[in-house]
Amino acid sequence: MRQSMVLLGALSLLGVVETAHAQESADQGGLEEIIVTARRQEERLQDAPISVTAFTAAGMERLGIDNVADVARRTPGLQYGNFGDVKLSPTSLRGIIGSSGSAGSDPAVGYYVDEVFVGQGAGANLDLYDIARVEVLRGPQGTLFGRNTVGGVISLTTQRPSDEFEASAQATYGNYDYSRIGASISGPLGDRARAGLSAVFTSRDGTSDNVVLGRDVNTLGSYSIRAALDLDIGDHSSLQLNADYRGVDEEPLVFETLRYNNAMLLPNLLDAYSLDRNTNPYDRVVYTDDVNTEQLDAWGLSARFSTRIGGVDLTNITSYRTHDYYSRVDTDRSALRIAYDGDPEEIWRASEELRLNWNTGAFAWLAGVYYYVQDGANQSFIEIGADLADLFGDPGLTGVLAGSDAQMTTTSAAAFGSVTWTATDRFDITLGGRYVRDDKEIDYVQSDPLGILGGSGAIQGDDSWTQFTPSINLRYRLQPDVLTYLTVSQGFKSGGFNDALGDANGIAFGPETVTNYEFGLKSELFDRRLIANLAVFYMDWTDIQIAQDNPVTPVFDPIILNAGAAHSQGIELEVQAAPTDHLLLGANLSLLEAEFDEGTLPSGQALRRIPQAPEYTAALNAEYTWPVASWGELSLSGEYIMRGESFLTLDNIDDGRVDPYQLMNLRLTLANPDQGWRLTLWGENITDEIYKTRMFDLSGQDLVGQRFIVLGDPSTYGLELRVRY
Repeated sequence: MRQSMVLLGALSLLGVVETAHAQESADQGGLEEIIVTARRQEERLQDAPISVTAFTAAGMERLGIDNVADVARRTPGLQYGNFGDVKLSPTSLRGIIGSSGSAGSDPAVGYYVDEVFVGQGAGANLDLYDIARVEVLRGPQGTLFGRNTVGGVISLTTQRPSDEFEASAQATYGNYDYSRIGASISGPLGDRARAGLSAVFTSRDGTSDNVVLGRDVNTLGSYSIRAALDLDIGDHSSLQLNADYRGVDEEPLVFETLRYNNAMLLPNLLDAYSLDRNTNPYDRVVYTDDVNTEQLDAWGLSARFSTRIGGVDLTNITSYRTHDYYSRVDTDRSALRIAYDGDPEEIWRASEELRLNWNTGAFAWLAGVYYYVQDGANQSFIEIGADLADLFGDPGLTGVLAGSDAQMTTTSAAAFGSVTWTATDRFDITLGGRYVRDDKEIDYVQSDPLGILGGSGAIQGDDSWTQFTPSINLRYRLQPDVLTYLTVSQGFKSGGFNDALGDANGIAFGPETVTNYEFGLKSELFDRRLIANLAVFYMDWTDIQIAQDNPVTPVFDPIILNAGAAHSQGIELEVQAAPTDHLLLGANLSLLEAEFDEGTLPSGQALRRIPQAPEYTAALNAEYTWPVASWGELSLSGEYIMRGESFLTLDNIDDGRVDPYQLMNLRLTLANPDQGWRLTLWGENITDEIYKTRMFDLSGQDLVGQRFIVLGDPSTYGLELRVRY
């Protein structure tokens, strides 16, 4: 994509918006008003001079959004890896993606729940039941958010307890024995207290058939519980208490084999023992000799205290979160008992944030301090199978572990602030900045009695990094309902330590930075019957942390290194329309060029396209509603979701290329808002489109010799009932 093309698109839309505003109608009604807190203050989405996509609870219910992958499919520039597990599935925004899912590196895209950083990977695997709002902030958020993230932020706001008694329930059943059951209750506890409680359980049989074990695999199984208590302490003071728990127990990560490397040992062993190969990578028939396991126990507590002292609003947020994750999978995904591996981790993290907001005439001020500490253990392992032990001539090796134990501590302290000067009723300018210091230390031990990972060893290390990340934002209103903005902002991700299996050499890596240059336009026309938002951006990414396979060892054991620089540039467009009271229309588009400017892989190959960054993402949706006598109303909605070409791996090989694909979803709903019930017949990926979401390359490893892939979900359908009181 050329910058001139992007600029032309921006100017063209600007002309359309100006013309439409001049012809604005006097019709009443319009689209839903959304309030966001993307700038740590409540404001209308259309007034926020930043690139943000927001989903309300009603909108998520209407679209059938249950998780982050559902959000990503409907958000320009957002890509969720959906790798088939809860730890390593990466999140990419505008092509900016993290290098690892472990606690050894900071995320590129930060997840927050009620303004609390919840980490990445397993700690950020969240269900969206009982969530009031999801906000996706694109671009570096280096000023106002606690853990600096270079790509953007996904911010979840939970439902607060209600002033009057309310209750709701949901029951869903679909093919593959899919079930989802949830319930919530909320209401007052006296004059100054309100409480809420919700829970949801999700399960699904496997979408793949394991012919070796004779069972369905790649299952789903999770449940989440959330509790909230709001207290009015005084006329200007309140305390919000939150607690949540999430459990996962499922059988994931049974990969399809895309290709065998016949020069490696394992494919030849399959032939020698007359065992079947996986010859069709797209038939959802797989081969493993043992049950894969993934389990997660995660919980968190937070308290938000707010008060007003004089003309100053004070907010203090305290949190504690922890999770215990375990996995064990068949490494070679074959009928042979060769090897098994796992990636367990135990993490706890605590944070404290204090903010002050006040106004002095034409100036609005925000100042704050933030402290964060995280302590964790990453304990990767490889287990020897009985068939491999026999090949070594020593059955006693069966079950021998080669593994690592990485104890890591991270502390981060920051001071931040911003000031907004309202120069006129049309123009304002905001300056912001954050100074952060991150300290990390590691105590790493690797046990490798067979020498397959580079040998046993131990290493200790510590380091610290400091950075100031500035931002400037200019907002100008062309008309009362049309604004433009210009933003320059920087994000910083500190260095860290490799905490997985592999040779300990090169265990440390340095920080990376992203600078974002962005022009945006937001408009709401025809009495909010049409909303059109545009963003044009260029992002400069330096000292990129990338995960590379360690060439010293014969197994797949990627380490994180700083390699090269890249850019990401593009255009994003979101349009919503309500031409009549019965018809809703929506469309979004992202055109993206995300490429490396320099850097090479260990093989010497030059880095080119950034993985998990489709050339375009687009979606069209429509919903039409008819009144149905005394029943209430009937609505039919459809979505057409499109993804352009992308690559799944840094080396951009053909096997890792994802061709353009399209997904179609349909929903037929009969509802009676007055009586509080809603019945929906739904279908997703109704054309059963087959596409890859991950490639895992172990073709160069003698004991595996395969390239694995993960497929997107097949066609699914079901019936959902929601009731409210």
